[in-house]
This record gives sequence, C-alpha cells and structure tokens, in this order.
Amino acid sequence: MRILVVDDSALYRKLLSDAASSVPGAETVAVSSGELALKRLESEKFDLVLLDVFMEQMSGPQTLEKIKQSHPGLSVVMVSGATGRDAEITISCLSHGAMDFIPKPSGSSFESGMESLQADIRKVATLARLRCASASALQAAPELSAPTTTAPIKRLQPPPFPELVLIGVSTGGPNALSTILPIISAKLPVPILLVQHMPATFTKSLAEQLDKISGLSIKEASNGDIPMPGEVLIAPGGFHLEIFRNDAEKIQTRLTSSPPMQSCRPSVDVLFTSATKCKLRGAIAIILTGMGSDGADGVATLQQTLPTWCIAQDAATCTVYGMPQAIAQRHLSNEILPLQEIGPRINKLFRL
Repeated sequence: MRILVVDDSALYRKLLSDAASSVPGAETVAVSSGELALKRLESEKFDLVLLDVFMEQMSGPQTLEKIKQSHPGLSVVMVSGATGRDAEITISCLSHGAMDFIPKPSGSSFESGMESLQADIRKVATLARLRCASASALQAAPELSAPTTTAPIKRLQPPPFPELVLIGVSTGGPNALSTILPIISAKLPVPILLVQHMPATFTKSLAEQLDKISGLSIKEASNGDIPMPGEVLIAPGGFHLEIFRNDAEKIQTRLTSSPPMQSCRPSVDVLFTSATKCKLRGAIAIILTGMGSDGADGVATLQQTLPTWCIAQDAATCTVYGMPQAIAQRHLSNEILPLQEIGPRINKLFRL
C-alpha cells in the first residue's frame, strides 16, 4: 500500500508518516501542499491520501475537489482537529467524496496520542483495501452492482402503517445522507431516527449541514426528545440513542453511556433493539454504507417482533460494503437498492 501524506506542517507530516509506517507493507510519501500532492498523483499511483483540512495555500477541501475530479476512485481521508470549525469543514468534505476522517493527536501524552493515530491510520488503510477489493469484485462480476430484491423474511408487502423510519450508517454516511435526506418529502408523517458512527462534535455539525439542504427538520438528538413527524434525530457521538414509550404513550428518546456494541457507541443495534419495546404498528429499517455488521442483529430483532420492512444499500454505491452486506448475507433485506433510489422509495412507501 502506498500512502500520500499532505500537510503544510512539518511536525504533522512527520507524525502522520511515522504513524502510517505501522501499516504492514506501507510505503509513505509526504508533501507540504495540495499543489505538490496533485503533481505526485499525476505521475505515481497511491492507494490512500491523508489530507490535512487546513493548509495555507490550497486548502484541504480545494485539494480534495481536484483529487476527486482526476482520481475519483482514490481513497482520501481528512486529518482534522476536533474544534467546531474543523468538524464543520470535515463533514462538508465527507459529503463531497472523502472516504473518512481521522483526528489529529491531542492530549498530554505523546505516546497515547501516537498509538491512537496509528490505530486510526491502520483502520482507514483497511477501509481503503476493502474499497479496492469491492471495486475489483464488481468489475469481475458486474451483476453484483445491479439492483436486486431478495425474498422477504416475514412480509410480502411493507407494513401499511409504519410509525418510524430507522437508519443505520457508518463510513460514507455523510455523502449517503446528503443524497437521501433532501429527497424525502417534508410531509413525511413519521420521525426518522438515525445512527451515524461518528465522534462527538462531528455529529452536531453533520446535523446542522444536513438541515440546511433538506426540507426535513434535522438535529442532534437530546435526552428526552419527543420525535415529531418530518423530524430527523441523529444520535450524538459518544452516546447510544434509545427510544421508549413514556407515561403519555409518546415515543421518547434516551441517551445512555452503556458499553459499546459492535465496538460502536452510538450503535445501530442498540437503537433498533430499543424500538422493539415500543409496541409499534410497523417500522422501516434502512442500512446504508459502512464497515462491520452493526445493525444486522437489530434488524433481525425488529423483524421477529413487529412488522418491519428493511432496505439495504447495494454494493456498487457503498463506500464500504460491510453493514449492508451483513444484512444481505443473513437474508434480512426486503429490498436492495442503489443509493439514489432509496429517498424516492421512502416517499413512495408513505404515498408522498
């Protein structure tokens, strides 16, 4: 694996390069500007780009845009601080083609900061390899990219009166959500509850940016919210989002710091499983792009408990075909759709 590090700080170029050396078989090249990165990409092949968000000449977002124009399949990971401004720009980059992001080292311990950075880079290197493997598999077997419908587990038709839309997504989520949510009608008669694997601060910026481009009301969930029709509540980073029926028989949110599930907090499984205890007439469950299998157990529990219709994103349009693949492999999906068809399908399910 060849990794290109792009950062105008000599210190961070060295830190990122040293951390990237922990990836087995990795060869790392470091440059100090977006212009130099583009020149290297013209003449050399790289598998992963680690791109600083803030650079003085050509900024990270500007460099990303040019990379995506000339190398659309290349995996680009933003390197970001955790401030509100950094988070806002990083979420925008994720919505415009960046595969993922990793935080810059922080804290008082250099050793623990480097360990975290090494782990983050190994994770995104694995994601980049998975993307390459998925692309190669689709080229070898193009029928995998065609929209298909699996045999439903429990239902031949969607439930006539679903009360909730539940969405789980991870790597590639901001781009996927930016595609789906603006298409869904503001007249949606039910709430949407959503888990995006993402740290604190970033989920708030994600909600704010999605709210600007959608007719739906989108915000980060708080403890004790009463989800309303046409509203999207996004689980805050670092907390599980659960729902329950309160004394007034209204659905209400609860945030918890219970242990991670599937190494995730927030977890899709936690949200979906909590919905099974709410005596719902029905639910629509949607599993989008992401690494791992979070959400599969939750969908299975939903289908065993209440009328549930499950839509999974297809392999060809996923950034990483992990979470939807887990759904398909367990035959939990009622429909497998490309990303651009999911928003219109939700409208159709609610006759909008």
